[in-house]
Amino acid sequence: MRDNFEELAVFPGSELELIRNFMAGKGVAETKWLFGSGLAIQEIMPPGHAISLKQFDAIYRNVYRLANTPGVGIEFGLALNLSRWGMLSAALLCANTLGHALAIADEFKAILRSRFIMTTQQKGSRFLIKLRPNPDMNFPVNEIFAYEVFLGSLSTQISQLLAKPFRFSEVMLPYAKPLVTGHYRKITENPVIFGAPSAQVSLPLELLQTTLPMTNRVTRQIVISRCRHDLEQIRNARSGDLVFSVRSLLAQSEGKLPDLPSMASKLLISPRTLRRRLEQQQVQYRQLCEQERQQRAMSLLSTGEMSLKEISERCGFKDSASFHKAFKRWTGETPTSYRQQLLARD
Repeated sequence: MRDNFEELAVFPGSELELIRNFMAGKGVAETKWLFGSGLAIQEIMPPGHAISLKQFDAIYRNVYRLANTPGVGIEFGLALNLSRWGMLSAALLCANTLGHALAIADEFKAILRSRFIMTTQQKGSRFLIKLRPNPDMNFPVNEIFAYEVFLGSLSTQISQLLAKPFRFSEVMLPYAKPLVTGHYRKITENPVIFGAPSAQVSLPLELLQTTLPMTNRVTRQIVISRCRHDLEQIRNARSGDLVFSVRSLLAQSEGKLPDLPSMASKLLISPRTLRRRLEQQQVQYRQLCEQERQQRAMSLLSTGEMSLKEISERCGFKDSASFHKAFKRWTGETPTSYRQQLLARD
């Protein structure tokens, strides 16, 4: 299961809207930059939709291929503003200071799915951020594109946290000087040092003490609680928590839920192994399917936008009568009365 982590949809999909805007500016249709990701545009629109590392990698390769101009990595990174992190964005914006925001980002770095490991150091009046490739993750394209996207994104996000323009004081990169380097001026005040032993950026130490304009302790506590839940889900998936993985894949299914052999195939294990390992965690596959149908039904009923027939189909029931019977068993109420009670509270 641990080897299958990159295929599990556990990361916020908020970034896809930013990618869509960026590629629209290049005149590239959604079908082209989504090619090979297994996603369709209608699937990335619902709030809360999660994306896997494998899907992000496919999309990044398409961005590089379709918008391949000198400095595309930095240009792309600058377009990936703070909102790419979903709920975590609010926690960062509501931090006390820039240094506090960076500490929050470090606490939830698993959500950031960064290709780099950051270490920090104070040196005189400068704050240094040293970067090294994450050995557990491959670059989706190449080293230069990865560094450029990271630095462009970090630069624009610090600007948004401070609510004023920001560029690094110094940038050192471990690769040879590209033929075209003008785009690096967008992220640093001074010429980039190429061919350095390791990657490093710096900024004035005093900036870390800058009070952020949107600091809010109450909102920060609320969203951090949600972020901790998201972080736990990612850790469970990475450690090979089978029940979480099954629930994640069930949540991505539409209509009739996959049977046990189909689910085992998605998880790259045999049906017998799937059944045995679920029994070891004292749960049966049909129970997980039942829970997914119940959660999906309650969620769809709460919006008031779909008919009962449409909801029953989305939940994988053969007809509305079967859905009605199951919902009455779950809640003691009919789907209609449940919806009416919810809508009456609005």
